[in-house]
Amino acid sequence: MRNFFSAALVFSLIISAVGGANAQSAGQGRGPASTTGVTKTRGARKAPPTIADELVATLPASDLIAVVDAGRAFNELLPKLVSLSIGGVDKLAKSIQDFTQKTGVDTSKIQSVVLGVGMDGSQGAGVVLIQGIDPDPNQIEAAMKEFGSEFKTSDYKGITIYNVLSKAKSPSAGPLSLKTDDLALAALGRQRVALGDMKVVKQVIDVQTGAAKGGVSAAMKGALNETRASALVRFAMNVPETLRAEAANQGDLFKSVATIKMILGTFDVAGDLGLSLDAIIRTASQNDATELENGLKGLVALGKDIFAGGDPKTNIIAQVLDLVKIGSKVGDVSLSINLPREILDQLTKKETPPPAEKKEGVGSGEWGVGAVAIHRFAISQRKMAGRFGNFRPPKFAVVNLRNSEIKVSS
Repeated sequence: MRNFFSAALVFSLIISAVGGANAQSAGQGRGPASTTGVTKTRGARKAPPTIADELVATLPASDLIAVVDAGRAFNELLPKLVSLSIGGVDKLAKSIQDFTQKTGVDTSKIQSVVLGVGMDGSQGAGVVLIQGIDPDPNQIEAAMKEFGSEFKTSDYKGITIYNVLSKAKSPSAGPLSLKTDDLALAALGRQRVALGDMKVVKQVIDVQTGAAKGGVSAAMKGALNETRASALVRFAMNVPETLRAEAANQGDLFKSVATIKMILGTFDVAGDLGLSLDAIIRTASQNDATELENGLKGLVALGKDIFAGGDPKTNIIAQVLDLVKIGSKVGDVSLSINLPREILDQLTKKETPPPAEKKEGVGSGEWGVGAVAIHRFAISQRKMAGRFGNFRPPKFAVVNLRNSEIKVSS
């Protein structure tokens, strides 16, 4: 759990490091904590296209699109993260600053960035489009060397593509993964750069040269425009039919998940580095939304019952779950959470390992009979959940069982 919230900070930094968001975003502050972070614009007067809109129009068919506010990321967030000793975030921020200095990339010139990811089954392939920089071959090669990567060049429709040879393991989350074994970088001209999967980069070039049309649906564009423009990250995600069908086949546990058609919202970081996530989960009907709302509330309540108690290590998770707000309106389910800095500090606090305890019961390490039984039960539930249960079950320490109302019989 601590790693998850540290990763949230790192995520906002990494995305903003490769580009920025709409330079015309209104304001730099966060919206009120009580709002959902999503602004309804249906029926409103159509605004003129922005640079971000132009970049979105250049993307091929995508199931996830996102926009990042570069001005806030580099001018406000990055300097603060350098002094934040949480989960190595300070070292990562410093390395990004060093990278931009060594390669000569002037981040102040970045005007806008969009991210597009298309799903093929459970694997995604994507591209980041950056507007505002026009690196020459020497700068690109310097960046490649700084990454310590081998690369080769090729020509596609008059544009030089730098292909990074990578054997790194693809990042994944449960059953989902991101294709990273064929990365490419291309300067597209007009102060525009594409970085991502080779196939997707070529599709962007096809759209830019007029050989193909942009593939982002009108529904995805409309959903993105509903989100708060001043947020650090704005996103819209279409849930592919294949994933929804697979979820429906996993049993009643994922029945309501299979009704989700689209997720849109914002991720933001406050001035004190508190985190907030505001999302709208869109279903096909009010009945589907009500069932999903009830299901999510039930999961949160179950989590609070499990983690609440006298142990401060688990009680903090219950406090986090208390901050989750869920509601519904027509076919939309709203989900939001605002993590104050003090809660984040507790989640990421480095703990001193407790002294070794005497082993109890039968089992390996510090596990007792009851803990082993619970662990085996968790594994069985994971297998029943199929691919959507592809997460490691938690380990239950004997000390936690001793403090609970559940007693291990001899």
